[in-house]
Amino acid sequence: MNEAGPKISLVEIILMTMITGSADIFELFATLLVAVPVIGQILLIIKWFVALIAWLIIQFWLTMKGLKGLWFLGGSVLDAVANFVGLDLPFGKTASLMTTIYLANHPKVTQVAAIAGGKIGAVADKIK
Repeated sequence: MNEAGPKISLVEIILMTMITGSADIFELFATLLVAVPVIGQILLIIKWFVALIAWLIIQFWLTMKGLKGLWFLGGSVLDAVANFVGLDLPFGKTASLMTTIYLANHPKVTQVAAIAGGKIGAVADKIK
């Protein structure tokens, strides 16, 4: 953790994990019941709204914390793409949130990742 304390507190971690965890559990439940006539299709539609609401809450919270939600956005996009191609990964939103929280509370890891990303970007520019 950084010297000033964690950027995201334990209470916030618990609350946000409850939101993403609940959305992920509902998504898993809806996916398992998709074969049930009518109810499965209704749950499939509701699943997208639940995921959207959870995403909006987390994005708003991360923006208010000054984190701009970029890490969670990237994780959510990966989760959505995996769901679209049929690889319904359970608890993708929660894993994305945990990664975001870890990176926010450990700025040195984030700096190393940014430096590594910059070097990879520089090599990619030279290849072009």
